Amino acid sequence: MSFMVLVVCCVMFAVPVSAILILKLGVNRFIHETEQSLIQQGAIYSSAYAAAFEAATRETGGEKMPGYYLPPQKRVFWNASARTFRPLLDLRQDKVLPVRPGAKPVALAPGNRHRAIAPDLELLSKRAGRTTLSNVLFLDHKGRDLHASTPEGFAELPEVNKALNGGIGAVLRWRSGAERSSSFIRLNRGTGFRVFVAYPVISENRVIGAVYLSRTPDELGTYLSEEWLSVIVVAAVTAIGATLLGILLVRQISRPIMDLRNRARALARGDLENLDHLQHYGTRELAQLGDAVVSMARTLSERSTEISTYTTHVTHELKAPVTAIISASELLEESSLPDASRRQLLETLKAQGQRMERLLNQLRDITRLRQQMRGSPAKLADMLPAPSDLHIITTPDDAILPLSLRHGQTVFAHLVQNAIGHGASQIRIVWRDNVLEILDNGEGFEDKDISRLTEPFYTTRRDNGGTGLGLSVVNAILERYGTRIEAAPSPEGALFRIAFPVDSQSERQP
Repeated sequence: MSFMVLVVCCVMFAVPVSAILILKLGVNRFIHETEQSLIQQGAIYSSAYAAAFEAATRETGGEKMPGYYLPPQKRVFWNASARTFRPLLDLRQDKVLPVRPGAKPVALAPGNRHRAIAPDLELLSKRAGRTTLSNVLFLDHKGRDLHASTPEGFAELPEVNKALNGGIGAVLRWRSGAERSSSFIRLNRGTGFRVFVAYPVISENRVIGAVYLSRTPDELGTYLSEEWLSVIVVAAVTAIGATLLGILLVRQISRPIMDLRNRARALARGDLENLDHLQHYGTRELAQLGDAVVSMARTLSERSTEISTYTTHVTHELKAPVTAIISASELLEESSLPDASRRQLLETLKAQGQRMERLLNQLRDITRLRQQMRGSPAKLADMLPAPSDLHIITTPDDAILPLSLRHGQTVFAHLVQNAIGHGASQIRIVWRDNVLEILDNGEGFEDKDISRLTEPFYTTRRDNGGTGLGLSVVNAILERYGTRIEAAPSPEGALFRIAFPVDSQSERQP
């Protein structure tokens, strides 16, 4: 059950999150591709820029190279035979910057060498741009645009500033006219912004300028339209998976819960006839819940029947002494009653009152004993009473029963009292293979009575004050240990057997 709930929660959480992540991962892929393409273009343009500038320097008599001088670490990097670049941009982390501002006017125009190579670089970018679809600006070592009609530059932009200091600057910027109100949709579709890369131009370990490139990445919608078959397959698999998940939830959780609800409502109405287990529970936890509900219903049904039976028997048993007491009381009210008759009536009142007291005490004992916990095993010899008119034989003498001392004393007190009441002078108790046998040499029972001896209120000695609750008290104790006392036929006297569960001895051993 917990696993199913976890799966459902994960799926419900994963659907919207996955959609957003897939969109962003897809757009990120296009951003990385665009970034790598611009860096590669920047490397080519930078090489052409540096070669042209070095040629112009030689033509002008070898003027000193302008620009930022690279520190040792950057010199090692840019002078290496091969260079690799990791992606610098990540849509999940990097903020999309505002639209690129226009170039700011500056006081001085680019130097003569920069202006001399500007036409060739512009021609190169136009020819290459027909294929690359990239916008390219060539800047000098102070960020000034080589092709501007008036002196202006981009040195204040962070990506350009980074390139002029020997690094590669890369940022995301909104496109001109993009609606910020729909930025979330545009962001996840890959529209509305451009990738900007500033690549340094290095000659003789100095940054003599920068190549400033920009391009809009491919749109996710365009990619999906090209991969329409894959999109349909993914959608179909998702729909089928969702359908199967729904069917699984209905079968494994919803339907069993509805069945349990209907069963609980039936039990609340008092319908205790159909207490069979459900045919399908779905999960182990629901099966345990269903078993608990059925067991509870059966227990309630048994307790209800038991209470009804006890009420009937108690009413019947109390009716006789109550009637006798009322009758005797009415007779005692007569003043002309002889003394002998008055004494006899008083004895009747006392006897019937004592009988009622025994009956109520035994009923109270049954209730109390059913609420007591099981105890640790104890010695049989310590449980036995010591009546003067009954000889007790035990086999073996050192037997240990899976009964607590207090419970054992109560059980044997009732059994010994029962044996004495039926005229026994000897009782033999045998403990063998987890079975306890109690045999006396008393009057015994008729065959028709054996099957009913353990029923509450059933007694063969009602005229002698028997209540029929002695063995019920014994069973109330033994039920705590998972067993009951049973009467068995015997050629002489009464025979009772108590078969304890096989594991009861080992489980309760101190």
